[in-house]
Amino acid sequence: MKKILLTSIFCSSIIFAESDPSKTYDYEITPFVSGILTDSKVNLDDDSYINGGISVGKNFSDLFIDQVEIAYMRSASVGYENSNGNTNIDRIFLNAVKRFELTDRLAAYGLAGLGYQNVSQELDKHNDSAIFNYGIGLRYDIPYYGIAIKGDVRHLIATKENQNDIMYTLGLGMPLGKKYTNDIIAAKVPTIEEKKSPIVEEKTEILPVIEDDDKDGVSNKFDKCPNTSAGVKVNKDGCVETVNLNINFDNNSAEIKNIYNEKLHQFANMLKANQSMTALIEAHTDSKGSDAYNQNLSDRRAISVVNELKSFGIEYTRLKAIGYGETQPIATNDTEEGKAKNRRVTALINQ
Repeated sequence: MKKILLTSIFCSSIIFAESDPSKTYDYEITPFVSGILTDSKVNLDDDSYINGGISVGKNFSDLFIDQVEIAYMRSASVGYENSNGNTNIDRIFLNAVKRFELTDRLAAYGLAGLGYQNVSQELDKHNDSAIFNYGIGLRYDIPYYGIAIKGDVRHLIATKENQNDIMYTLGLGMPLGKKYTNDIIAAKVPTIEEKKSPIVEEKTEILPVIEDDDKDGVSNKFDKCPNTSAGVKVNKDGCVETVNLNINFDNNSAEIKNIYNEKLHQFANMLKANQSMTALIEAHTDSKGSDAYNQNLSDRRAISVVNELKSFGIEYTRLKAIGYGETQPIATNDTEEGKAKNRRVTALINQ
């Protein structure tokens, strides 16, 4: 028992140091090891034993739960008390997972679900049974590698004989199926309708009448975006240009500072006032770190801004996020000032 408690404390210290891969992936696969402290009623030779397993999770961004996982685990060979017999226990679970962000990389999570255990050699009160489980854990995103260390403690309840077990796990989460890779809003090319200006006839001269249906200051004849919403700033072609949100991030961070709340609120109000508009949020990094890590970091920065705009009441269907990593610098990466400028977010407005 003391060994189990010491092992649990050691695992917990590792997890508090580190936890959670990027949310920019559709799936996560996690090989894990676990220890089980079992109910004495099942008459096993040892009240603790080791398991190995693997889980596959599907990530969600628009539901209350953040992940649904299916997990399989198998125990080491376990002996029975006062008997020469031994057994293996196979378990399979279907769990719902809800995560709670603590920092940019560290997150807590809770899980609950049901499953089934198969006892290869049933004896006395140790039987095949439906099984429930619930628990809490921590996960840490390892910088530059795109993987996560995960650990949790769970309570397992087998319906037959009301068997109770405590399980503690340590796993390595690896992301699969990247989101937003090519999820870019296609630019809409408006049809240019050229209208003939009506002519006012006088005795000696012909005067053209300038028409500007969308009241953006660009005549219909030269307006390449003739349906711009009223009050929106346009360029010489009558179209909305890229909006620089001027949001800069700290080094190696996707957390939006409070000083940008008012700017994001104003941008959200503009989208609310112009319901035909959609926005593509583009995020960038400096050159510090590997290409893969910077791509991952820029994805998380873009998603942070999208989530903030959604909190201001903008429908998620009107927002898309894409990260460009370090591929589009606007300043030199040889100075700290230049790097700070490159850690930025802009918005491309489409109508």
